Amino acid sequence: MLSESNLLCTPSPWSKPIDPEVFFPLEPYEKLLADLGWNDPFDWLDHWLNRGGIGIASSSWPFRPKSDWLWGLGLPFLSDLERYFVNSESRVLYGISGLPGCGKTSFGKWLEVAADELGCPPLTVISMDDFYLPSSQMDQAMAGNPWNAPRALPGSHSINLLEKTIDNWLQTGHLLAPKFDKALRNGLGDRCGWSRSQPKVLVIEGWFLGCPTAKKKHFKINKGKGLSQQLTEEENEYQIVIQESLKKYQSIWSQFKHIWHLKAVNFTCTSNWKRQQEMAMFQERGASLRDESLDSFIRMVQASIPQGSLESIEADVVIRIDSLRKIEWVGRKRDQPD
Repeated sequence: MLSESNLLCTPSPWSKPIDPEVFFPLEPYEKLLADLGWNDPFDWLDHWLNRGGIGIASSSWPFRPKSDWLWGLGLPFLSDLERYFVNSESRVLYGISGLPGCGKTSFGKWLEVAADELGCPPLTVISMDDFYLPSSQMDQAMAGNPWNAPRALPGSHSINLLEKTIDNWLQTGHLLAPKFDKALRNGLGDRCGWSRSQPKVLVIEGWFLGCPTAKKKHFKINKGKGLSQQLTEEENEYQIVIQESLKKYQSIWSQFKHIWHLKAVNFTCTSNWKRQQEMAMFQERGASLRDESLDSFIRMVQASIPQGSLESIEADVVIRIDSLRKIEWVGRKRDQPD
């Protein structure tokens, strides 16, 4: 076991001086670690340093990994999973929620590699996006929305297929999931095959995963909260249509053991995040949402679901991130500041 003096010299949330990339407060963070079974944060730190936690799966990130994501999200998430790797024979379903472009997909890839490097039981991360309807059904389902969004709204997914996929995996351990390629059809996207695996832990990520149906107070959106202009009458009316679709997802949310919410400090964050995401896909694949189509898609994300509803994601853990994806706060949802 490492001595406390060595632990304090290791760049971490408790090091002296503190890791320069860690800005989140320690009190709610330590309460989260206690909930995860680690009452002494130095025991937890010792555990991960001895397992090579600082450098684990570092090559899997598409950019230089920031240590606040390692300490504030990666290792706590793995600590949450460890309890079920060790103490449970049953399969377990986890969720990651966050606005488009916040880093969910990159984190999911890291999580799969990290679990493999640690010798954990099989873990698979998939996206709700993979359950988008096939193109012909998608075009029909999305027709008439005021943003001309080609996908991503509640109602654009095959709910029955998602439910059957989860149920079959829970019962048999075999996961057969569709794959969706967003670069197909000049950035409109389409189904592109199937993936097979046998994970003990399944993690699903999505931008409105865990979102409840809106309460009356959630429809009161102020101009300054992430919208360049107030909702139009057409947008207001279509929010009601979306709420009817969102009701069909609620039984799925109830199956998650835990949901971790990557929560933007402001809804304007997703504008830059999504533009960066689509630019990267265009450079890699030669197709993506661009120009007016991209502007409309971003407007859809900001205006289609009441922001108060998205801020009330039924999560167990909240990780608040700023426009640069820097973690500002991490802890249990019940401890988050107003």
